[in-house]
Amino acid sequence: MTDPDLLVRARKLMGLYRGGVGGERGNAGRRLSALLREHDLTLFDLDPSLPVTQDVAALDRWRESAALLARLGTDAQDDALSVLVDADDLTDPEMCRLLEAVNLHRLAEVRVDGWAALDGLDPAALRQAAAAITPDDVLAAQGSLAARLRFAAARQLYFQTHPPRLIRTATPVHKAFVRALIETLTGHPALPPDPEGVRAHLSAPQLARVRALSATFLPEADRRAEQAAREYGEALARQERD
Repeated sequence: MTDPDLLVRARKLMGLYRGGVGGERGNAGRRLSALLREHDLTLFDLDPSLPVTQDVAALDRWRESAALLARLGTDAQDDALSVLVDADDLTDPEMCRLLEAVNLHRLAEVRVDGWAALDGLDPAALRQAAAAITPDDVLAAQGSLAARLRFAAARQLYFQTHPPRLIRTATPVHKAFVRALIETLTGHPALPPDPEGVRAHLSAPQLARVRALSATFLPEADRRAEQAAREYGEALARQERD
């Protein structure tokens, strides 16, 4: 059984190595390395979030988020979660693990009033939208769990307050042009492909704007598409000829 006092000494040296600079850091690293070898310990023995190694250099790759994730399922889980929900360096597998431990709707309930104030949204409507969020909605976003949840709630509210509409298109070029217009103007994705055209959540003014832009600029989109196809064909022919 490892002497508790020995572990305390080792953890103090590890803290000095992590937080020190210059000679102090180097000295702490050498002493820690010697202590680990002498007593057949590894970094994992000092902190379960660290690898099973005596190589002190592994501490340079240490992440606080990894240490906090190691506390999930322990008595320290609640404190770890309070920090992890705002951590922006989690990998996708780590985010999935965090999602298993977090009640999304409870987190949204705690944060929604602040989000509504920052984004100029109705708190009650945003709260209702957040209640419909799924883990897949969160995983599709970027950033920390809280940031993803905020984005997903705002997007869900947008979908709930903007009815789905269909803009009919005649050609694949027209469909690509209209889809790009919609997604860039609104900041939200169009709905899955529709054989008749592009379907998306739009307000009446947004719909009118997209139709006006389409009527004005679709001929130019056709011209550019034709030119791009011609240039591609010429380049391919030159490559084959040479």
